[in-house]
Amino acid sequence: MSPASIRKRETKSGVRWDVRFRLGGRGYPIHHAGTFRTMKEARERRDLVAGELAAGRDPRLLLEALRNPPVPLTFSELAERWLASRVDVRERTRESYEQRLRRLTDRFAQHDPQVLTPAQVTAWIAEMVEEGLAAGTIGLYHQTLAMVLDELEGENPARHRSVRLPRVEREEISPPDSQTILGSLSKMTLRWRLAVVTLEQTGMRLGELTGLRWEDVDVVQSRFRLPRQRTKTARPRWVPVPRWLMSVLEERIPREDRLGRVFPRIEGRQLATAIRRACKDAGVAHYSPHDLRHRRISIWQGHGVPPRQLAELVGHARSSMTLDTYSHVMALDEVPAQELERLVEVGVT
Repeated sequence: MSPASIRKRETKSGVRWDVRFRLGGRGYPIHHAGTFRTMKEARERRDLVAGELAAGRDPRLLLEALRNPPVPLTFSELAERWLASRVDVRERTRESYEQRLRRLTDRFAQHDPQVLTPAQVTAWIAEMVEEGLAAGTIGLYHQTLAMVLDELEGENPARHRSVRLPRVEREEISPPDSQTILGSLSKMTLRWRLAVVTLEQTGMRLGELTGLRWEDVDVVQSRFRLPRQRTKTARPRWVPVPRWLMSVLEERIPREDRLGRVFPRIEGRQLATAIRRACKDAGVAHYSPHDLRHRRISIWQGHGVPPRQLAELVGHARSSMTLDTYSHVMALDEVPAQELERLVEVGVT
């Protein structure tokens, strides 16, 4: 008997064709690979078994898989598996993923993710356009879908070259000038002034400011240390701080009480709201906390800081990102340091 063979068998209901095989020579037992009504089906099974034997594999493993095919993975299960694997993201990012996955699950609950096609992804994008979702929002949903489908083997339909996204028209950012900043600061309490001035003078991200802790304040060298877990790009860096501003921060809190966050009562949305109200009260153009980062980077770039050094200073992986996104044509007017110092002195209200 060859490693895989076919045997004809007569039954009451007609002829049957049995496929049998051995894992070795005559001393090995015979294993059955199935019974078929037609010789064509039997030959196909015999050739399948022979191929496994020729490759040095045990055909019984493949036959078991054929008898008990895996239950198709639902999109919900795939999404949950992907989200559980994202132990590398912050809680706020995880919450954003969960929000997007709710919409994705509602849309693709009835689809087998393993047979999802680029055409179906394109149709879904068209639906969101019809709903009036912003192009940037559609891009975030598409990005999340693509990452979920990356869990599967084979080509990712969401990343197929035929899938197109609506063009994102980015609003031109106009960083505030010195008079706008002074006007808004005059309408804020000290709590908000100090946070705004720190952002304007250092170019830090808002999340970096709100997460800043006293153990990361180097008073002697007048700088902040931003560890990788508190930066957007997971790149640690030092942030230089003007000496006068560091002195003001020192005066706020006695040395023995410097524990926890440097700005404990500052949260992102609250600060954005405080700036908006102050701008309205002062009658100046509104700006956001992040606009202050654009302003500082533009000033440094305008004053001749080399691109590579500037990228490292503000925490960008590429200098092209710094120049293309954060460099603006604007007046390089520094707010007078003595004026800022007066506004954030402890006791000034």
